[in-house]
Amino acid sequence: MQTPDRRRQQGLIREALYIFLAVAIVMAVLLDGVALFTVQQDARDDASDAGAAARQAYVETGSVEQARAAAEKHVESKNADLVDFSASTTGGSAAGTFTVTVQHHADTYIFKYLSYLPGLDNWVDDMENPTITRTTE
Repeated sequence: MQTPDRRRQQGLIREALYIFLAVAIVMAVLLDGVALFTVQQDARDDASDAGAAARQAYVETGSVEQARAAAEKHVESKNADLVDFSASTTGGSAAGTFTVTVQHHADTYIFKYLSYLPGLDNWVDDMENPTITRTTE
């Protein structure tokens, strides 16, 4: 009669480990989701802010190179990459129009392993490294 009780006790430890593992996986997935959402939002905000910084620098100095340097400085301070910068100083706006493209990177726990599945590698790369373009007028 002691054998069934003993097996039940071994099952208790095993079930506790399964529950712990399931909770750990769910938490890692939630953290990855938050990281991906945050990096998308940060890229949008930084592209807009870099465009505003470029516009402000252009208004102050009248130089497109100074505007590019201001945008690049802002993007680098946010640990991002300035992918593209363009300025149009002719047109209806007195300060010009500036287009800034910014790329961020997200570090994930589990999401990055989806890239090993066939056909998902480009999608995973795009999600982890969003490239956002914003234009300020």
